[in-house]
Amino acid sequence: MNRFNRLSIASLLTLGALPVMAQTTSLAPITVSADLRQSTDQNLAASTTIKTQTELQDQGATHFGDILLQTPNVNYSGQSSRPRHIQIRGMGERDEYTGAPNASVGFAIDGIDFSGIGMVGNLFDVKQVEVLRGPQSTRYGASALAGLINIQTNDPTADNEQMIEASAGGDSLRELGLVSSGAFNKQANSPQYRFSMFKHTSDGFRNNAFLGRSDTNGRDELNIRGKLRFFPSSLTTVDVSLLHADYNNGYDAFSLNNSFTTLSDQPGKDTQLSNAGAVKVTHKGNPNFTLVSTTTLANSDMRYSYDQDWVYNRYYPTTFSGFYQNDKKRVNVSQEIRLISTPNSRLWQNSTDWLVGFYGSKLDEKNTNLNQFTDSAYGYIADTLTQTDYTLSKLASFVQLDHTLRATTKVTAGLRLEQHEANFSSSNGIDAFKPSETLWGANLTLTEQLTPIHSGYASIARGYKAAGYNPGLPAGSDAKYLRYASETAINYELGLKSDNQAQRLKTKLSVFYTDRQNPQFDGYSYDPAAGTNYVFYTENFSQASNYGLEGEFNWQPQPRWQVFGSAGWLMTDVSGTPLNSNFTISGRQQAHAPSYQAMLGTQYRTAQGYFVRVDTNAVDRFYFDNVHNIKSDAYTLWNARLGYQAKDWEVFLWGRNITDEKYATRGYYFGNDPSYTAQTYLRLGDRQQFGLTTRFYF
Repeated sequence: MNRFNRLSIASLLTLGALPVMAQTTSLAPITVSADLRQSTDQNLAASTTIKTQTELQDQGATHFGDILLQTPNVNYSGQSSRPRHIQIRGMGERDEYTGAPNASVGFAIDGIDFSGIGMVGNLFDVKQVEVLRGPQSTRYGASALAGLINIQTNDPTADNEQMIEASAGGDSLRELGLVSSGAFNKQANSPQYRFSMFKHTSDGFRNNAFLGRSDTNGRDELNIRGKLRFFPSSLTTVDVSLLHADYNNGYDAFSLNNSFTTLSDQPGKDTQLSNAGAVKVTHKGNPNFTLVSTTTLANSDMRYSYDQDWVYNRYYPTTFSGFYQNDKKRVNVSQEIRLISTPNSRLWQNSTDWLVGFYGSKLDEKNTNLNQFTDSAYGYIADTLTQTDYTLSKLASFVQLDHTLRATTKVTAGLRLEQHEANFSSSNGIDAFKPSETLWGANLTLTEQLTPIHSGYASIARGYKAAGYNPGLPAGSDAKYLRYASETAINYELGLKSDNQAQRLKTKLSVFYTDRQNPQFDGYSYDPAAGTNYVFYTENFSQASNYGLEGEFNWQPQPRWQVFGSAGWLMTDVSGTPLNSNFTISGRQQAHAPSYQAMLGTQYRTAQGYFVRVDTNAVDRFYFDNVHNIKSDAYTLWNARLGYQAKDWEVFLWGRNITDEKYATRGYYFGNDPSYTAQTYLRLGDRQQFGLTTRFYF
């Protein structure tokens, strides 16, 4: 049942309804749409975190960044105004200066690929968020070496529903959301629609003392989604999803003294304008298989810029200033076809379900990099403009077999073959590069229903990531920075999932070990041959390993009272000789891979409609990069919500980071003043914030 209807019925039933809602929403089975067969979370042989719409609203999450750090072994690099450089189990990029998309973490919204540019991960009117950890290459290909994040928005409904949401808070926060859903007429197979709009503005927790402004790091974001569902016949369903995201954010995040006060005279921008759509056709007319066809198209224009010296001109006695700007245009089109077996076509004496799929995509990304830098003390002036063009064509086929050994035991085997054809070119005089390679991923899992409560799994999965080229390098860069080889990772995992309905307790536990060969890492180095001296690139180390465990629990000691938590423990090791000749690394933790992350929370709903929630999450220290040994500090964040739910409306007072913890989401160690003395510079996370949210259902 949809949340809008559920809340209305809950209010009418008054005393009994809210306990029922607490029981059914959190502990009910959840279907994972990112899986090839859309298995339930309990039966999926993978380490997962699933956040439903009710859980997202109870937490007050309106963007994926709001739940990211509360997800076991998931971290991000605060290199942008919204998280888009994400790490799962320590694997993932921290910036995008290398000039070509090279994501380790897949990111999809309604089946549309936004890997590497997921800052448009708005969570308003979202059905659920699915985080799958470990290689998902059989499901998703080369962009999911570390894992997959899948956002599934709400579908159209047969019943009419409307909702308005508004929020106001500190940091000049203003939010407005609208939802309307229903059928075009009252006929049984009438087409259905859903429309949602969400607008967010805030100042970005920075004060630019030089310009006298508080919004140079601000956010101005608009998300509009439309969905249509058609029923051409009783056996065919057509779903159309449309997305318009216009993020016009500022970027003025760094300061020389690592504070929230900046002195930039050229504050930057972090914008993304995305128009995207998907058409999914599901046909069940053939008795031997179900046909699912998904076509997607996404067009994104982005600008990322900032004041390189972080201060105004003449702050120093000599002229020392710089400005960086990247304009990016990405067009991505894809087509996938799946044939899914029916009970009539099971193999081997009706014991084995099968699935066969074909996938093709073409991505074209154009980058224009402007780099301006002046140091009058050394008579140095640089003004470079580099244009790059990157095209990637993929053709893939995949197959999955689900074999039932006995009533309680299932073996699943999957294989994906993927052909990559890439074309790189650059205006900086570097020769064009056209790599072509065939990559493959596979998985083998054993699932056992140990008892009616406990199910366990064991899995081996092989993930892959394509070779590439660093076209964003300035002219004159050393040739050793140009190319990097493909990476493979083999993940070994054991898991236990438990669902004790009598005790109203659900738990998950997984243990994993990932062996990485030719692991890819992003780095930077001083290169006197390059016009701008610093070069950014992707490189290969010889070997790396990532291992640890993840656990989650959700317990309802009483129908109205809920206690929940999660924890991730991660150990990583990396060995090799980096291209940065000033630094060596061996047997050390990888960058942005904290040893632990933990979250604990509780919430309570009274029969009269009152609601209270408190949660906290802790993150251990982690290295900022693989080219120095500077670490962040460990930190703990506290959040709270207090609210009331009536028949057709609800209101919440909330606080985020209520202790005003100072914490870093990105860090550098280099010289950024005329003395060129290396220092630690931090990108700080969001400060304390309080606000009010109201919703009206009608």
